[in-house]
Amino acid sequence: MLTQAQQAQVAMQLKRHDRGDVTSKINLGDKEIELVVQRGVFGSDIMSSAIYLARFLYAHRELYQNKDCLDMGCGPGIQGLVMAEYGARQVDLADINEKAVKNTGENVRLHRLEDKASAYVSDLFSGLKDKEYEVVVFNHPFFPEEAKNFGQDAFQDEVLRRSMLGGTELVKRFFKDVRFHLSEGGLIIMPYFHFAGKENDPANHVNNYGFKIISEEKIRSEKGLQLGDISIYTIKAK
Repeated sequence: MLTQAQQAQVAMQLKRHDRGDVTSKINLGDKEIELVVQRGVFGSDIMSSAIYLARFLYAHRELYQNKDCLDMGCGPGIQGLVMAEYGARQVDLADINEKAVKNTGENVRLHRLEDKASAYVSDLFSGLKDKEYEVVVFNHPFFPEEAKNFGQDAFQDEVLRRSMLGGTELVKRFFKDVRFHLSEGGLIIMPYFHFAGKENDPANHVNNYGFKIISEEKIRSEKGLQLGDISIYTIKAK
């Protein structure tokens, strides 16, 4: 169960998604990237963890240079767009939300990346059978409560709530399944907002599935929708 403070945090995040389609420019450091975010899609332009993750990927381009990559739970596609724009060989982007996949396709066309980026509707790896990647980026739901039990957002949209809320079983299922889609020596990159509690923190699950954290970049978020410590983990098979 979420604490009252955590419930208020999720409700606030969802309320901020009560808006029309927007076009934003996300500051990556010395570059900006334009992003269209459609109504009902996870707001990578306003969610602190997504912005910090995009900046991390831009700053650490060596992690995915000339590699086949996956942006899992892509929302409007910001993480995959950064990788495709700045050195990945090929990028797949996947989300359970059909609206998000349509939105991602629009952003891929906006940046003229059709030759190296493709979007798929997929519940984790269900729509990506037989595909293998050298880098998997997953901005997973941080809060452990099941989306169907929360019931508070501007649209009464359970699929949107899933971008922020998900049972710990989702994290376990990801680590169980990713092994079959990760090439030898491949990397997993996952952020985590510590205010959400320990249940969905990748650091508390990796060892159970034969993985280890090889680096952690810790950020103190002092503005935006998510305030407090955010970690970005780089993970590898033991």
